[in-house]
Amino acid sequence: MSRPKLVRWLLPPLLLLVLIAGMVWFVAFRTVAQAPFPDAASAFNHGSIGNEDAQGIPYWIWRVLPTLFNAYLPGPTGYSSLGLYWEPGAELPVGFSKKTVGTERVSINCAFCHQGSWRLHPDEQSQLALAGPGNQVAVQGYLRFLARAGNDPRFNADTLMDEITRIYAMPWWQRLTYRYLFIPATRKALKVQAENFSWADANPPWGRGRIDPFNPVKYGILRMGTDGSIGNSDMMPLWQQALSEGPNAAGEPRALHWDGLSTNLHEVVVTGAIGDGMSYRNFQRRSVREHLAGIEALVRDLMPPASPFSPQRDPADPFHVSAADLARGEALHREHCGGCHLPDGPRFRTVIPVTEVGTDDHRARMWNATAAERYNNYREGRHAWGFTGFRDVDGYVAVPHTGLWLRGPYLHNGSVPTLRDMLRPPTERPPVFYRGYDLIDAANGGFVSSGPEAERVGERYDTGVPGNSNAGHRYGTDLPEADKAALLAYLKAI
Repeated sequence: MSRPKLVRWLLPPLLLLVLIAGMVWFVAFRTVAQAPFPDAASAFNHGSIGNEDAQGIPYWIWRVLPTLFNAYLPGPTGYSSLGLYWEPGAELPVGFSKKTVGTERVSINCAFCHQGSWRLHPDEQSQLALAGPGNQVAVQGYLRFLARAGNDPRFNADTLMDEITRIYAMPWWQRLTYRYLFIPATRKALKVQAENFSWADANPPWGRGRIDPFNPVKYGILRMGTDGSIGNSDMMPLWQQALSEGPNAAGEPRALHWDGLSTNLHEVVVTGAIGDGMSYRNFQRRSVREHLAGIEALVRDLMPPASPFSPQRDPADPFHVSAADLARGEALHREHCGGCHLPDGPRFRTVIPVTEVGTDDHRARMWNATAAERYNNYREGRHAWGFTGFRDVDGYVAVPHTGLWLRGPYLHNGSVPTLRDMLRPPTERPPVFYRGYDLIDAANGGFVSSGPEAERVGERYDTGVPGNSNAGHRYGTDLPEADKAALLAYLKAI
């Protein structure tokens, strides 16, 4: 066969293959950067961390899941029933991004865990605490919802497409891609995700406002195999992270995370995105790197909302604290708490050994030297991430007290409901309470954790469950009652 005839014979199938490849790329892999956000707060709440291809759910599937599978949610209000904050008029709740990777996909971002909310009175609308502690969010509840939906026989193209087309006039070509590509692929991915997280079913539940953040790293990213350890802990606020940089009073790097397992803020931000599904390839995208750099810049100087507890309020107001108590409380705080919790204290952002602080040791024991070494040497194929800040320590970090009024419940595992309870000996602290209700407890500091509404909205927390102990941290528990009252007033006001 002559060359011209061979070319004419091969050209049509080659053109067809190119066309098919282009169509597959367009509907499944084409990546479009998000439009610019108006401010750093919006970017934090809804910006992409580069995980849509690995963790993203096609938008219209994500949209109808609460309608079809509401029985797997804790309440009738869809995703909001998981404790997510939904800004008025917003398309997505805080902590979710939407980005086109082939099709529009919805995925979680850093704000999924780091979003706080509060109310001063029961009849008020909740307010968002940007990058605050996720005091209401049910992370495990969301994962289990997706797992149950993905394993439900109703998760099929006929059922989902019927529900989608009720609310959206989907073009014919998009109907085809959803029916034959996105719905089957999403069902498969949700089943795999459920299998990967099945280890958590043997551990105590995380509950609202808590997460086991590093066992998934050990078992998934570092492939260390399950060991039955419990890492359940409160989701930390990201305020004033500049205080975590530079050496401490002993000339050592300041400690990050509850247990001080890292000493590098930049690595904390990057590994947070890795834990949520960001790949090295996506990290190389300029938009992703700029977004993560923006998060790092935001949390360095971000302050919590100002405390409502003030001497300027009417004395009959439950949020009134006297100027005399504040002055006395500040002096007591510096004397009894400042060495660990004030930035100029010698133990600020250092790791206090478990044997000294006496709190539940499960989280501290969960991380080990092997995990630290593997993460510092973590690679994706030929690409080394070059981490250096991971280490193994056996204790908990003395963190700043700024915004303490919004950090309840207290201790690393959220086992003490109020500030007043923190000043009581462990044997006098509540053994059972409810967490996840965002009404501020004006009398005791923290959130209301008992009563009919707290029980209806929140989840029961039992300190007798492994990982939930409220023991330890006896500092200030032996003060005279008058001093405790003054210290409590100050702790609520900072």
